[in-house]
Amino acid sequence: MIGRMDDAITTVFAPLIGLPCWGVERGQGSILSFEFGSPRLFAREPYVSTASSAKLRRSAAQRVVKPVGEWNLFVFCCHWRIVTSGEIPADDDSTSAGIEAAAQAMDGQRLTAFALDAASRQAAFSFDLGARLTTWPYETNDDEQWSLYMPGERVLTYHADGLASLGATDVRLEQEIWQAVARDVMISKEQR
Repeated sequence: MIGRMDDAITTVFAPLIGLPCWGVERGQGSILSFEFGSPRLFAREPYVSTASSAKLRRSAAQRVVKPVGEWNLFVFCCHWRIVTSGEIPADDDSTSAGIEAAAQAMDGQRLTAFALDAASRQAAFSFDLGARLTTWPYETNDDEQWSLYMPGERVLTYHADGLASLGATDVRLEQEIWQAVARDVMISKEQR
């Protein structure tokens, strides 16, 4: 057992507070990806895909080499909203161009606080230049809202049903240990 999940989440996010995010980008659809920490090169070797899409098969046949951070925050399968300067430049229903513009506006901002409301399952990521990313679950699924990949090939994953898992990135789905987040989590620069 990993102890209380809310304490584990606080411990995992503590090193990110004060770090700038970089390489912020929109993935497929409304997926968001944020890099934190020192960069390193990631290489994905080519593989044979059986996808029906010719574009996906061509992409799989190529080697991908790109810089990634020590930590990667991956937001997907949830509602989300970015607020900057009191305005909402993008949310999960925005156009690709709108999401890309909002991601670019967040690039380089330092994470100053992270909060997770256990009851509503809403997470808030606050940044030093005024940006705030808020996530909350879709009404009809219990998929992952976000995952934080970290050094040591570990990942913290938070589900829409309020369960979280902390473990190795290579653990098979049926072997993951899921625990309820029983209490609210709040960590900020002042609390470190």
